[in-house]
Amino acid sequence: MTIVHVLEPFATGVTSAIAALTEQLSGLEHVVVHGARTGADTQEAVRRRFPPGVRFIPWIQVVREISPSKDVRALGELMGILGAFRDTETVVHLHSSKAGFLGRLACALLRIRPVVYTPHGASFIRTDIGPLKRGLFRLLERVGGRFGGVVAGCGPSEAALYSALGKPALCIPNGVALRAPAGLKRERRASFTGLASAQKDPAFFNRVALALPDHSFCWIGDGPLRGKLSAPNITVTGWTGREAVAEELERSEVFLSTAAWEGLPYGVLEAMNASCALLLRDVPGNRDLVRPGENGYLFRSEGEAAELLSRMLADSGGLRAMGRKSRELAEAEYSVEKMAASYGRLYEALLRGES
Repeated sequence: MTIVHVLEPFATGVTSAIAALTEQLSGLEHVVVHGARTGADTQEAVRRRFPPGVRFIPWIQVVREISPSKDVRALGELMGILGAFRDTETVVHLHSSKAGFLGRLACALLRIRPVVYTPHGASFIRTDIGPLKRGLFRLLERVGGRFGGVVAGCGPSEAALYSALGKPALCIPNGVALRAPAGLKRERRASFTGLASAQKDPAFFNRVALALPDHSFCWIGDGPLRGKLSAPNITVTGWTGREAVAEELERSEVFLSTAAWEGLPYGVLEAMNASCALLLRDVPGNRDLVRPGENGYLFRSEGEAAELLSRMLADSGGLRAMGRKSRELAEAEYSVEKMAASYGRLYEALLRGES
């Protein structure tokens, strides 16, 4: 069996999910068709995150934003790539919204039936665009659903958002590789890991830090909006390796996410893996991972975030209990083994024509 993964952004949590799948399902042949957008890394650096044996095919014409002329060229290129897998024992797994639309259309035109689409964050809930564009994205998702394929949301919120479009969606939650604790000493601070971008809203994070000048904050990562993290009590690490990220999270007592929208965020899953208490903005994706009062809290405003964080940091015993609960949930519900096993069963069912 061959799994052809198609994605436009060769970066962020999307590649983390696909790399984990290719490693866990090593008995299958994996082909990764990817765009050029890589964030801070080069394409070669991203490819090195995958296990040996994965084959890569560049999708040269694809771009993130809607462009009719470029999208037509990207569709033609993708049809040329996927045509080589027609009438073979292949499942096409589409990741992210641009690949989801063009990929489902390409597969419909090529009459390729075993197709899975995982959005990794619904484009129509973005807050950095206006209502008309969000409406257009919602319409495109409805149209894309008519081309066929199975939608597998990466978390309960995402599955519900897509089921509301008229076609029931499956839910296969993202998962992470569980790490043994390194035994590092916790620091009384709130941390976040990720790209400083509009989605993660570093300006919101900065305002929370300014409201609590006597507490420490850490942004593990970098990005185009790094300049928004100007509060004197915020440390910005810049880009670091996976081990360094895991260590920074293990040193943190609270994981503070100010993200404006999510799918099922890998940063939060890694924080749960590191036994952090959670304080997350109340948006789809984030709310799937918090059991209020057990492993953390949700907030809607800067004032509420600051008030909750101050209260959490004042209760060492409560923080430890919440951190333990986060780890328990990661082990029980969000392991990479569980995610891969679920996709493996889905791939087999699709090839048997059971979709």
